[in-house]
Amino acid sequence: MLDLLGSVEAARLPGGQLVVSAHGPIDGRIVTSFVDVLVGATVDGTTVVLDLADAHGLDDTALAVVEVAAQLLVERGARLRIVARPLLAGELRASSLAESVDLHASLLEAIARD
Repeated sequence: MLDLLGSVEAARLPGGQLVVSAHGPIDGRIVTSFVDVLVGATVDGTTVVLDLADAHGLDDTALAVVEVAAQLLVERGARLRIVARPLLAGELRASSLAESVDLHASLLEAIARD
């Protein structure tokens, strides 16, 4: 069953990476919490992984938040790592984000990159 309202949460892993996990539809209804968690995660310059494996897509508002977070990391000499299922990964590859993020098929793959 699909979630009617998305959610987002963050956790720091023992290796220091910060994982932001999004669940359900990531759209304008949760944009404030998405901004707070994802953009807030970029502040200290550590590795940030955005796990969208359980997300049901991103609307234009949510995509803009991802673009801001990716740009902030690029300015700090880092890249946003995004975990996404094939359909969403294809959409991200076709977007303006393709040059500023690293796409991964699994969270384990994204974390193991360090």
